[in-house]
Amino acid sequence: MPKITLYHRQRGAVAIEFAALFLVFFMVLYGIIAYSIPLLLELSFQQVSADAGRIAYRVDPARSQADYIKVVGGEVNKVVENSWLPESWRQGDCPVPAAASEYNWQSLPATASGDSYGHIALDNSDMLDPRYLLHTCIQRGYNQNGDAEDRAIIPIISLAGARIPSLPQDEQGKTIIKGETITRL
Repeated sequence: MPKITLYHRQRGAVAIEFAALFLVFFMVLYGIIAYSIPLLLELSFQQVSADAGRIAYRVDPARSQADYIKVVGGEVNKVVENSWLPESWRQGDCPVPAAASEYNWQSLPATASGDSYGHIALDNSDMLDPRYLLHTCIQRGYNQNGDAEDRAIIPIISLAGARIPSLPQDEQGKTIIKGETITRL
């Protein structure tokens, strides 16, 4: 009869401990990756919208109003389209900024895909030197369900009632990642 040693009795315990520790390790690693992607997107959206606002300074304001808005919109669209963000990761059509709702905002010209990455308004508060306000904005839905453009890049998982990643939601229960800038031209 073979001799059963303590080693033989412990083999099953080691496998159970490994499975438990692997689950903890996997959840920590998944959490790091799942939270990093939305944070990277938000920082990238903010940087690209700020770059788009800065590029608008290069447009000559002596143009006619319609031509000026068209050229500024084209420059903003170029900056967004030339960013590292894939087209499916970025969307425009943000709402008018609530902080500056007293202005008569109009959307910038749309891109070929139909997205408008901002709004422009004439600021007449200084009658001697009227200026434009440029609102540039890039956003993306980051939800568990929905269309491909609105779904999370890394799937949101639920374990024991906890969602990973658990991101803030609006009144409709949707998560929107957004980067926006208001620039006075």
